[in-house]
Amino acid sequence: MKKKLLAKYERMLKDPPINSWMAGYKTSSRYNYLGGLERFMKYVKMTPAQLIARRKADLKKTDEYERRRFERQLLEFNRESLKEGKPGATMTAIKAVRSFFTHHYVKLEFQFQQKRELSKSAKPVYVDYLPTREDLKAMVEVADVRDRGVLLTLASTGIGGDVAEFTRAQFEEGKRRGEPVCMAPHGDYLHRAKTGVRMRPFLTRDAVQTINVYLKTRKDGAPWLFVDASGNKLSTDALNKIVVRLTDKAGLNIPEGQRMRLHNFRDFFSEAAHDADIPHDWICVLYGREVSGSEDFYVHATEDKVREKFKRAEPQLSVSRITNMVILRNQFNAALDEQTKQQYLSLLQLVGKERFAEMARYHLSMRPMIKWDPEKEIEPAIYRTQRILREILGKLAPRKRKRGA
Repeated sequence: MKKKLLAKYERMLKDPPINSWMAGYKTSSRYNYLGGLERFMKYVKMTPAQLIARRKADLKKTDEYERRRFERQLLEFNRESLKEGKPGATMTAIKAVRSFFTHHYVKLEFQFQQKRELSKSAKPVYVDYLPTREDLKAMVEVADVRDRGVLLTLASTGIGGDVAEFTRAQFEEGKRRGEPVCMAPHGDYLHRAKTGVRMRPFLTRDAVQTINVYLKTRKDGAPWLFVDASGNKLSTDALNKIVVRLTDKAGLNIPEGQRMRLHNFRDFFSEAAHDADIPHDWICVLYGREVSGSEDFYVHATEDKVREKFKRAEPQLSVSRITNMVILRNQFNAALDEQTKQQYLSLLQLVGKERFAEMARYHLSMRPMIKWDPEKEIEPAIYRTQRILREILGKLAPRKRKRGA
């Protein structure tokens, strides 16, 4: 957000009617609602205090037409704003205005047809795009190692935002029970956060390999499987932003009127599972949709039986294993390079140039005895250490002045 706009909103928050109204809203919601209310205030040419005073005065009148002044003005504002071609901003403004009046106990009252006009005309209509394996592969190839793990986990489980609840302990315990890895506790189910529906999600081998690499690059001790740079659990909103960002970065051709979001990988999973001829009730158990009928099915659907069903869909939920591992190896090497470099740069600051150069020359005098294939294997630590030390020493060495300089 631009600094001038941010400063303007901060000034608005100092206004008592605004301040009391905005208490309890998240920062992003605050700024969206403030922008929406400001648009309406410009339209009617009133301040927040004047809006409240005029509304209270109108409600005391006996003429119904005069009592509904602001209802008429908001409908007119809605129609005018929609002509500008900004349905999303218009809907936010309408919500903001109604919320503001409701907070100050002067709620706007609309007739049924008016409510329909406000909701239908302002709301943009989107159809969820159904991603393909090629789309998933394109997104994976432009993702860093964490986001790659997130994408492959979303695709292989189909549980959407509930991926944020996965922990390292769940992952490690699931690996000990065999492949494909089940993220539910042994002999039990996980439950979806919003609905409480039972589920037994599994991870493809692609997802497991990626997560293994990602965890090796982590420096925090947070229990969550996926975290931000500060070690905090990723929120559902953060997961959705990852999907949207990688959709744009991969240059996916999303048809007009359709959108790509977190939920789309739930549809991706369902489609792949049905294509693999997995019976509907078993799919429901895998990705957390309620099974209709008897509770006995949840007893019958043991982990081993669900695992066998999941194996049918795994090829449809994975991307090219070869491509995966090449990119993974490059990303992992880059992460280890950065980590090693930072360690030695910190040591340089601690001991000084002369002492550091002496220690570096000692390490470089060692002759590596390990053989490795750069095309197939991760670089051994001693090769990485010596390469980075040479790089740092090269930068420390005094440059020769050219003749005539």
